[in-house]
This record gives sequence, structure tokens and C-alpha cells, in this order.
Amino acid sequence: MIRVNKVRAGYGDGPDILQGIDLTASGGEIVTILGPNGCGKSTLLKCIAGFVRPRGGAVEMEGRDVSAVPVHEKVKNHRMGFVPQTDNVFSTLTVADNILLGARHLPVAERNERYAELMAQYPSLASKQERKASALSGGERQILSLARALISNPKVLLLDEPSAGLSPLMMHEVFAAIAEIRDRTGMCIVMVEQNAFEALGVADRAYVLSLGKVAIEGRAADLLADPAMRHLYLGGEPPAAEGKPRFAAV
Repeated sequence: MIRVNKVRAGYGDGPDILQGIDLTASGGEIVTILGPNGCGKSTLLKCIAGFVRPRGGAVEMEGRDVSAVPVHEKVKNHRMGFVPQTDNVFSTLTVADNILLGARHLPVAERNERYAELMAQYPSLASKQERKASALSGGERQILSLARALISNPKVLLLDEPSAGLSPLMMHEVFAAIAEIRDRTGMCIVMVEQNAFEALGVADRAYVLSLGKVAIEGRAADLLADPAMRHLYLGGEPPAAEGKPRFAAV
């Protein structure tokens, strides 16, 4: 579904932040991108989305090179949904208006049908359709931003730090909602996250970036369980049991 091939990218006249990144993500899986601040996680997601054009390499969706396709065209023509980290809802608009903004390019009948489906899937939003987004909790606003991205029925969903600013309880609910989207729709989901333990708990595969390169990649469950991974990248001490590392160092 998504293939990133040897991508280099940066901003303005600055140096390359991404230095030859490779990544793949398929339908029916969550791929999470992890790493310390400044390693290039958000830049990689912005390259995939179309906010940043690669300086080298290519981004493909369903076998087509979309490296130069801007984000609005990917949303419309390549069925991509994108949820930014901040400012991801319009506080002065109602819940209903926020969601419907994500479907402006759809025919009215299809837009209304998708809206009704989302209200059935997210009853907490359905009960607050006419409330302004500013009245929602942080977790509810994040679910609202997901609903707005989903109304266009995307094949690909890109999430930039979906747990940012949330309490542990709300963070758990948001990650559960993301996993439910994958299980129900078979969507391809690529997620940048700082909360590595939570992200690996719902992801199928993960890439760990370091200084603009892929340092480690592998199955999320293996990375979560591996002592070296926990010690080096997850901020935890290795467990007592020793074993051969099961991640793929790149």
C-alpha cells in the first residue's frame, strides 16, 4: 500500500533530516514510527502525506509514485486521511461541522451516509453532535479528529502523535479506537508516536529512527519484548531474562 524508498528530505536550505529512509506499510496493519525528538519521525510522515517533497528517493501508494503529489490531492484522489498532532479540530465549530469538513469533496448523499455510519460507530460523539468542539475532553477531541479523517473512507490513515497531551486513560482509549479501525476496516495505518510502549502495544510493525536513518525495524511484539530495545530506545531497564535480540538492526 505504502512504500518509501531511499527518501531524503529536509527544510529550506538546511541539511537532510531524512537520510535514505526505507519503509513499507500494507493494508490491515498499523506501522508505528518511533525515536527520540529530532530524529525525523514527523518529517517522514509529512513526506508520505505530501506536506514535504522528498529531495531524493520516492514515496509510492499502491505502486504509483506520489512523491510530488500535494496533500489535498492525496486526500481526494488517493484516499488518504491525515490527523495532525496539534490544532486538529476547529474549536468554534460543532462536532457535526468538524466531521463534515472532512467530506467536502464527496457527493452529498455519500457524505450523509458516511456521517450516519460514524455516528453509529462513535456514540460518544453522536450524543454531542451540536456541541462545539471546545466543550469536548482531550480524548474526545482526538476521536473527533479521527472521525473527520475517516468520513472520506480512506484506504490510508496517517497519524501524527495521536496521544499528545492526553491523560493515560484517554491515551488508552484513543489507541484502542485506532486498533478498532484497523480491525474493522483493514485500513493501512502509519502512526508517529512518542509513547513507545502504548504504540507498540497496538502496532503490527515498527521502525525506530535515529539521526534520520532507520536504526531498527521489526514486529512490534518482538521489539516490545526485546531487552536491548527496551534499554536503548524505550527508557526501561532490560528484564532479568537474557535472550538473543529478535529485532532487525539496520
